[in-house]
Amino acid sequence: MKRLFAIGMCTLLLTACGKHEGMNNNKGTTTQEVMAGQITSAVIEKEKNPELRKKLVEAALQENKFGDLVGVEGLNTPEPYSLKIEYKGKENLSDKMTVKSIQLTVRDAVYAIKELDLNIDHIKVNVKYPFTDKYGNSSDRYVIKSNYSGDTLQRLNKDRKNFKEENLPDIADEWWAHPSFK
Repeated sequence: MKRLFAIGMCTLLLTACGKHEGMNNNKGTTTQEVMAGQITSAVIEKEKNPELRKKLVEAALQENKFGDLVGVEGLNTPEPYSLKIEYKGKENLSDKMTVKSIQLTVRDAVYAIKELDLNIDHIKVNVKYPFTDKYGNSSDRYVIKSNYSGDTLQRLNKDRKNFKEENLPDIADEWWAHPSFK
């Protein structure tokens, strides 16, 4: 009897879990699509709830494997959007590789927004990185501050692999890099 009860409960739980995974948010996007990064600009543009719109954009930006997303601001305003995106850079094997991975963080953030095809006025992509002073105290400081207009985003090649991250300062409308990251 206990076995039948346990089997019945497992079946009920599996059925409930299966229904939850494919749940629809009544806007045409499933939870699985959001988590898998299968987000289109049409879904985001139609979304009237600013909090859900922000979560959809954050889901696309969190796919960046070179940095950790700290936050996104600017999606609560009417179009065209002026976004401020902030990442925390990750340490790599060498200083040179760390600099390159931080540049790739900016590149992938810019391309994530481009691929969403939103109506963008400009985006700011900033990256912080932990610095340790001579006393052993650590604090996060900006190492990259960049600004790209919507026109600049439109001019980018569709394939991010064709774009060299070293060109980011040249195409940015505004660019600042910490002296140790130049």
